[in-house]
Amino acid sequence: MANEKKNKLVMMKTSGTPRAKIQIIEMTPKNAGKVPLCGHKNPSNEGYQHKFQWIKKRMSEGLKVKMLSTPDDGLAGYIEYVPGERAWRAVNAENYMFIHCIYMQTRCKGRGYGTLLVKECVKDAKKADMNGVAVVTREGTFMAGKELFLKNGFDEVEKALPDFSLFVKKFKKSAPTPSFKGQWDKKRKKFGKGLTIITSGQCPQNVKMVNDITEIARTRYGIEPRIVDYRNYRQAQNAPWPYAVSGLLYNGKLVADHPISGGRFRNIMEKEV
Repeated sequence: MANEKKNKLVMMKTSGTPRAKIQIIEMTPKNAGKVPLCGHKNPSNEGYQHKFQWIKKRMSEGLKVKMLSTPDDGLAGYIEYVPGERAWRAVNAENYMFIHCIYMQTRCKGRGYGTLLVKECVKDAKKADMNGVAVVTREGTFMAGKELFLKNGFDEVEKALPDFSLFVKKFKKSAPTPSFKGQWDKKRKKFGKGLTIITSGQCPQNVKMVNDITEIARTRYGIEPRIVDYRNYRQAQNAPWPYAVSGLLYNGKLVADHPISGGRFRNIMEKEV
C-alpha cells in the first residue's frame, strides 16, 4: 500500500497509442541511487551516485524528485523541485515552489509528458499553500527552455546575462514576485585571481568536470585551481550567476556558467592565457 500511494496513474492520448498508462513515481530514500537521471542509465557512475547522495540529504529540506514512466518507454523523464527558500539557484523565491531541473528522453518529447510533470509541481505547491511556482530557463545549452513553461501559464519576470530568464506562475496576483539575487560582478570579484571551479552535488556532471579540468589546468597550464564545493543552499543562492551550482571563473571573470568538457576548457583557456 505504501508504494501504491507514491505512484500516480495518468491516462492520456499519445502519438504512438490511443491511450497509455503513465506512472508518476516519487523518488524516496530507498530508490534514490537505483534509477537513471539526466539521460544516463548507469546509476553506478561516480557522478550520479554523488547526485543521489545529494538528493537523499535534501529530501529533509523538502526536495522532491518525480519520475514519469510508461509501459513502452520505461523511465521517460523526471522533475526536481524544492521550496524556494531552499533553492539551489541564485534567486529570491520565498513561498514559491522552485523547479531545479526537468528532463525528458529525446524520443519521448512532444507527447505532453513535460506538462504532466510541471502539473505535479503545481499541485504540490498549491497543496502547500504557496504563492506559485518559479523556474530559471535559458536560451543556450544545458537548461530547460521557456516554451514548456509559457504554455503552462508561466510569465517571464526577469532576465540575466547571457540568456537566463526567471519564469513564474503565480496563484495569487498580489503575491511578491520572485527575482534574481543579482550583484553578479561584485560577487565574481570576490574570487580574485586564478582559476576557480565552482561545483556542488546538485549536478551529476560536476564530478567529471572537476576531475578533467583540474588535471588539464595542472598539466597543460601549470595552474592549481581553487575548488569551491557548495554544500548548502545558502552558498548556492549567493553564487555569482543564476545557475549557481557549476561553473568556472578565471581572474574574476565567469568563463563557464554550466558544466563543460575538458576540450571546451582548453578552448577557453587558449583565449584567456
